[in-house]
Amino acid sequence: MKQQLDPNGRQLQAGLLTRTLKGVINVSLAAFLSATLFTALPATGIGLKSPFLQSGQRNRESFDSETLGGTLRVGLVVGHWGNDVGAICPDSLGGYREVDLNYTIADLTRQYLQVEGVEVILLKEFDEHLKGFQGDALISIHADTCEYIPDLGTGYKIAEAVDNKRPEQAARLMACIKNRYGNISGLRYDHRITPDMTSYHAFGEVDPNTPAVIIETGYMNQDRELLTKNPSLVAKGITAGIMCYLNREEISPE
Repeated sequence: MKQQLDPNGRQLQAGLLTRTLKGVINVSLAAFLSATLFTALPATGIGLKSPFLQSGQRNRESFDSETLGGTLRVGLVVGHWGNDVGAICPDSLGGYREVDLNYTIADLTRQYLQVEGVEVILLKEFDEHLKGFQGDALISIHADTCEYIPDLGTGYKIAEAVDNKRPEQAARLMACIKNRYGNISGLRYDHRITPDMTSYHAFGEVDPNTPAVIIETGYMNQDRELLTKNPSLVAKGITAGIMCYLNREEISPE
């Protein structure tokens, strides 16, 4: 359509007014659509629950043991996991395998420690992440033989890594777990520590500044009622000992 011009060649005011009104309407429409769009979005933001973002989460099996800044970090070695089954009870005593008991107790301990805000790494017996492992503590969890040993076949044992740069920390970690575990589990402390414990392979693999201990949580024969039917109590005992060390708690007389 041909535009009408005034005598000076300028567009008539009517046309100018029409364009102005159209511009106002377009701007208002755009503002309305934007407000509607952002009102419909969740208050938490765009895409916070997107599966693309969640894909970065890692499960326990693929955890690469990186240290989180300022977080207490503990390694739990599941005795015999990924290597062999450890001690085995005969079918008459339930056919329990040590590795299964160790895993159950270690995983429960992991859960309890995480509630306390501790970063926990579950490690296999000969895990590649043991080499140079750095943390506030490392505890290897095992159970003792299923053979029947009259009178002495009950109780728990603990041994520390003595060949490290922080022997006083390792000694305190051992003392804390020994005290808290004994009080919570109700088991007696078995002083018959074996060379397999004092020279445990992981002691020579972790960073020398990482205090480390190994615990035999009980005998699979006479203590199997506790180990198999109440592993949560066992895990709570270990957890209490670790938290005693991390929190620098006082150790009550035995």
